[in-house]
Amino acid sequence: MARSPEISQAIFEDVKAVVVATLDIEDRADALGPETGLYGNLPELDSLTVVKLIVALQKRFGIEIEVDEIVGDIFDTLGRLAAFVESTVYRKPLGGVKC
Repeated sequence: MARSPEISQAIFEDVKAVVVATLDIEDRADALGPETGLYGNLPELDSLTVVKLIVALQKRFGIEIEVDEIVGDIFDTLGRLAAFVESTVYRKPLGGVKC
């Protein structure tokens, strides 16, 4: 079965849940969408929290994120982060999303 070029809703929702829990922003969860800016836009997301978030995503999805894969634009938006996680889960190219 071919994977849609867009991120799956299930993976997006799971990534969103991990972000919300890690950043402790449950009160704003309903306002978060694929275009929501992350690093530089959410004061709760600093360099230490990025590390916590990566660890939480690895645990939740059973993936290994290599240090050289962690580049700033992965954290531009929630949708971009979800696309990165999905590509890591499937180990396929992001298809147009530059990481």
